[in-house]
Amino acid sequence: MSFKDVIVYVDGTSASKARDLMAIGLAKAHGAHLVAVALAPQALMPLYGADVAFADMSGVLDGVRAQGEEALARFRTAADAAGVSYDVRLMHGTSDEFPHDFAAAARLTDLAILGQPRDGDPLVGQYALVERCLFASGRPVLIVPASPGETVGVETVVVAWDGSAEAARAFSDARTFLKDAKRVVLLTGLNEAKPRDDGLPVDGMVAHLARHGIDAEPVTVPMNEGGDVGRLLLTRAKDLSADMIVMGAFHHSRWREFILGGVTLTMLEEANIPLFMSH
Repeated sequence: MSFKDVIVYVDGTSASKARDLMAIGLAKAHGAHLVAVALAPQALMPLYGADVAFADMSGVLDGVRAQGEEALARFRTAADAAGVSYDVRLMHGTSDEFPHDFAAAARLTDLAILGQPRDGDPLVGQYALVERCLFASGRPVLIVPASPGETVGVETVVVAWDGSAEAARAFSDARTFLKDAKRVVLLTGLNEAKPRDDGLPVDGMVAHLARHGIDAEPVTVPMNEGGDVGRLLLTRAKDLSADMIVMGAFHHSRWREFILGGVTLTMLEEANIPLFMSH
């Protein structure tokens, strides 16, 4: 799979600049077309129980709209300098509609690039945006931290393998990154309290990746019941000097809305390298 069109959310935060660089670098490497989207809010939906006075609402909305326009102008300047193909879009709507609208737009691309929930403008509801894209766009999502490094080059990729359908989907969606990487580590957890014959089909996944020209190095990590899997993955990725983590995204469904699963949430909040996720 090659990325031929990529959608990226931009805003007025400093963290958004890292997304610009990542998106533009990918476009140059893959000849991809970029779609940069910012929010032009039409109504303010109170977040975290906040009660915003109507008199203040107009100023807040105008400020966010202005930041979106400035972010798109910044993106245009960088994209023009890089000579990549792109469109920019100021997406109008309410803040609670925006995640749904953005996810719908993402369906028309190969990849969505977003920031970590903690890095975005709180008006947009970053958790809702990431969650909606992960579980309702049908596309993979690349989460970019505020400081992912100077280059887009991905030399070492850690892929978290737990035998799930979500992980298998993520590996397939991330194949472009895996093929380009100099080192791919297939990271699996080993619960020493369980019999060895209950383990994951690690050899089978290694063989599958090899058929696609990907030489994956299996590495097992001892795990205990009730341990913090997310932080364990991040620690091992750091030990391996990983430039990216690839993993499946999990959720707990509650009627028609989504709630991020524990491991997924930990990874989203605490990863300090790009995180490629699929569901």
